[in-house]
Amino acid sequence: RHEDTIARGGREEPGLTVKAGRLVKARSGLRYRIESCYRAVLNGGLNGLELGQKKVLEARLFSPDDLPAGMPEAHRDLAALL
Repeated sequence: RHEDTIARGGREEPGLTVKAGRLVKARSGLRYRIESCYRAVLNGGLNGLELGQKKVLEARLFSPDDLPAGMPEAHRDLAALL
């Protein structure tokens, strides 16, 4: 299930406890690719965050009105759906 994959990804890569919420957007891509975007809840804040690995070099929390300047437009569009 996608929800299980989200929880596992949060746990394995940055070391966070995440629970998937409602589906925000889904689309199919090239061949067998599917992209699904869920609203998620971060349990316990950033306690347990593990940085310095190859995939997560930096992590911070932002309010929707204060997103970083270098954030891709597609990611801003997704944040607006939340």
